[in-house]
Amino acid sequence: MLDSPYLTLIGRVLLGLMFLVSGLTSAGCAGGQGAEDYGTASPQRDAAEQIADYRMHANSLREMADRRQLEADLLAREVGPNVPAVEKKRRLAEELRAAAVEAENDAREAMPHGMVQ
Repeated sequence: MLDSPYLTLIGRVLLGLMFLVSGLTSAGCAGGQGAEDYGTASPQRDAAEQIADYRMHANSLREMADRRQLEADLLAREVGPNVPAVEKKRRLAEELRAAAVEAENDAREAMPHGMVQ
C-alpha cells in the first residue's frame, strides 16, 4: 500500500500546492496588506515578511522530509532496507531537505544588508 503510485502522486500534488500557496503568499495575493497599514508597508517590512515566508516554507519542507524519512524507516523494518519503495521515500526526503536549504538560502539573500533578524 505504501509503495502505491497513487500515494506518490498525492505527495507531489501536495508539494505543488504548498509551493503555489507559498508563491501566492509571498506575492501578496493570499491576504494582501494588513488593514492597519493601508498598503503603505515599508521596504524593510516587505523584506521581513518575505524572509518569514521563506523560513516558514523551509520549516514545512523539513517537516515533510522528516515524515518521509520516518515512513522509510518504518517500511524498511517491515520489508527490508533495499526495497525500491524504501529507497524512493529516502530519496524524496533528501530532495525535500535540499529544497528546505534552498528556501533558507533564499531567506538569507532576501535580507537587505544591515538588516538584523
